[in-house]
Amino acid sequence: MNRYMTRGIANNLPITLQHQLWQIVAQRENEQSEELEAIDYFHIFQFNMHNNQLYFQHKQERPEYIRIHKANYSKTISMNKVYIIREDDVDLSYYVMLLPEEY
Repeated sequence: MNRYMTRGIANNLPITLQHQLWQIVAQRENEQSEELEAIDYFHIFQFNMHNNQLYFQHKQERPEYIRIHKANYSKTISMNKVYIIREDDVDLSYYVMLLPEEY
């Protein structure tokens, strides 16, 4: 899986969270392919602090999917949402992690 990130992600999202989000996307797409579901190209992650612990909600539209994960990071971060988008070209498929304002 070829992975890219924008400058906003590189400068603002801790590397431990970057790795965790990439892992979750790979796991989700494996689950979908095993279940022969259509695989959505758009992953939305929304961050929230609760009791001094960071959590994030992973959402997709097709099929509708929502799951809450405990982050491997306990500090407050300066953003509340991250997108991961799969681009499928003729001979190449790759992923881009970006902030909503970079979309």
